Amino acid sequence: MSSLNRMLAILDLFVGDRRAWTAEGIAEALGYTQATVYRYVRELGDAGLLRGDSGATFVLGPRIIELDYQLRTGDPLIGAARSAMGRLAAATGCDVVLATEYAGHIVTIHHELGAEPISASYSRGRRMPVFRGATSLGLLSALPRQRLRKLHEMAQDAPPWDGLLELIKKIRRDGYALTIGELDPDLVGIAVALTSPAHKVVASLGFIMSTQRHSLVDVAQSVARLQACAQEILAGLGQPTAG
Repeated sequence: MSSLNRMLAILDLFVGDRRAWTAEGIAEALGYTQATVYRYVRELGDAGLLRGDSGATFVLGPRIIELDYQLRTGDPLIGAARSAMGRLAAATGCDVVLATEYAGHIVTIHHELGAEPISASYSRGRRMPVFRGATSLGLLSALPRQRLRKLHEMAQDAPPWDGLLELIKKIRRDGYALTIGELDPDLVGIAVALTSPAHKVVASLGFIMSTQRHSLVDVAQSVARLQACAQEILAGLGQPTAG
């Protein structure tokens, strides 16, 4: 493993619920020597990615905030999605989420709140279960079999391969994924794939709503709204940049 990957592994420790780490805790979690940890946290600190905190702990540094701002304002996909998703959330009252995949992780990169007072566990920036929830399943349905197999091999809690394939085939036939209470007991997710090979985009666009609202909505109409929004987002990406 390269030094860069070893330092990134330290940053990955902050992805979960634990917000602060001591050098000793990092060494124990990753199997690094104390000297190695101190060298890496010093370099990460110099880069603004970590900073020292009380009790000899380390927390994420201010450069993360700068990078987040650049992502929110500079990412073409988020830029194309923001207005379209906002209009959809206002028209339906449902939360609208956009998620992408990287390095075996699925994460929501944009979230527009609807009028319904719900609280989803997996909001913007939090890694989602790869094989549970409509948002993740909608994205998986857009992946080629080889990539899907790779994600399956990487995951520690993956479902049986044959069962996963059958589920993905069904989602592809239906054109959407729907889960009820799979991530939050009182919430429903409906999601469609959003892809553009020319723009190197593989994502999913979804609604999050209460089970009560779900009982009143027409699923086919909800899917049609998501698909129309997805097409608007893709149109907003414009012509792909050559080279």
